[in-house]
Amino acid sequence: MKKTNLTALLALVLAFGVGAQAKVMESSVATVNGQPVLSSEYDSYLEGVLEQYKVAAPQFLEQPYAQDVLGREVLKELISKELLYQAADEAKIQVKDSEVDAGINEIKARFIVDEKTGKEDPKGADKRFNEALKNQHMSLKAYKEKIKKDIAVRKLMEQRIIATVKPVEEADVKALYEDVEICMKGNSKKMKALEKKDPARFKEATAIAAKLKQLTAEQVRIGHIYLAVTKDMKPEEAKKKQELAVKIKEEIDGGKDFSEAVKEYTEDKAALASGGDMILIKGIAPKEIDNKAFSLAVGKVSDPIKTDLGYHIIKIKEKRAEKDFGYDDIAKDLAQYLAQQKIQNAMGDYIGELYDKADVKVTISFESDKLIEEALAQQAQAAQKADKKEVKSEKKADKKEAKEEKKEEKK
Repeated sequence: MKKTNLTALLALVLAFGVGAQAKVMESSVATVNGQPVLSSEYDSYLEGVLEQYKVAAPQFLEQPYAQDVLGREVLKELISKELLYQAADEAKIQVKDSEVDAGINEIKARFIVDEKTGKEDPKGADKRFNEALKNQHMSLKAYKEKIKKDIAVRKLMEQRIIATVKPVEEADVKALYEDVEICMKGNSKKMKALEKKDPARFKEATAIAAKLKQLTAEQVRIGHIYLAVTKDMKPEEAKKKQELAVKIKEEIDGGKDFSEAVKEYTEDKAALASGGDMILIKGIAPKEIDNKAFSLAVGKVSDPIKTDLGYHIIKIKEKRAEKDFGYDDIAKDLAQYLAQQKIQNAMGDYIGELYDKADVKVTISFESDKLIEEALAQQAQAAQKADKKEVKSEKKADKKEAKEEKKEEKK
């Protein structure tokens, strides 16, 4: 069974700032068996989640009470973490200092590349790591303690969950493959039958099929220079971005190395570490970029491309044709997916058991709470009215029946 990725676990801790140093009288958003879930933890975690959604799904954040939805999920996650911390402590899970140090070193390795320059700078890794801790208002001692807790939780999961989950049967893998194949081929008759028989399985197979279509579709690796143009930008500012894009293309045509142009001009700072390289899957990128990327020859650099997000200059570095696949190609991946599903379900059940036994008090309120209360009150009123109407109808029916009985008696 594949173990939980320790590096990813610890990276999330730092990225979301879970574990900010507690102040003596700091407020909390919940308590778990008397232990507080700090407001600073909640705020920092939620901020990280919101930043992710701004990049990956900005349209979701435009929905009413979207932040409340995410806030409730973050609160649920933090309460679950505290429950697991306490369970690991109760189980007396031991974590060696060497394990904590190894975790710290794995995280520090992520800071080798200087995001400002896009170049490796091993000597500056410690400084950037410490700056990240400082930005999260966290001391190294507090961060080590949080890492120690997370390693203990991982060990607890390995003992209580992963080791007890039954292995995936090949028959289950083949059954999933058959359902995914139906969705891949778009067989509407069989898809409707699957959806009717097992809606959850149909949704699962459809999602896997969509992912496989992406992975096996025609792809192109590009270098990317991006200049942002926002909706609130003044026309003259947008014009300057356009002129700069033209200037960059002229410099590249004049012999400037594309990678150097990326480092000097791109406003996509997250892509600096890869030199602006990214993989495009046909049909996924904005159509203006998609059309250019899949029509230009390898080695060619595009003219500035205008999209709703700004200006883009791309260089075609590599192309890959659409791939065919069969059961043998993805059987291992499907087996791992099913195994992970089993672990997640078992872990959810375990956390549910811990929650039922725990004393959990939520002290935070959300803007939409009042709306939900009003909706529940309206439902209750409607139910009361329906009950009264039903009682009234029954009384009326009883009176009618009584009259009919009297008539019969007189006869």
